[in-house]
Amino acid sequence: MALYFPQQKESGKVKQQYSRLKERAALILQEIAGQQVDKAKVDFLDAQMLSTTAPQQYWGPNGVEAKTIVNFEDICIGLSQHVPKDPKTMTVLEFYRALEAVKKKVKAQDRKR
Repeated sequence: MALYFPQQKESGKVKQQYSRLKERAALILQEIAGQQVDKAKVDFLDAQMLSTTAPQQYWGPNGVEAKTIVNFEDICIGLSQHVPKDPKTMTVLEFYRALEAVKKKVKAQDRKR
């Protein structure tokens, strides 16, 4: 992700979560490969990841699903004003690159004001 979108700064908390997830995945893969794995370490990583993430409601009008859909539609409307291609037909890479380009354009316009 960072290779394609270097502008997307990740917080220390997000980086720490990815680090824990990567470490846990490596342990699970070692176990699958038949190597001895410290189960307590896997449980510890699970507990750390779960304790740092607050549970969210995924259903209903104020749920994560509804908010994600509404936010996506809002972004599509904004992008369609700046990009000739329909944002809903773009690939993920095209969508995020267009979004970054529009952000840069708006930021440059704001500096001129």
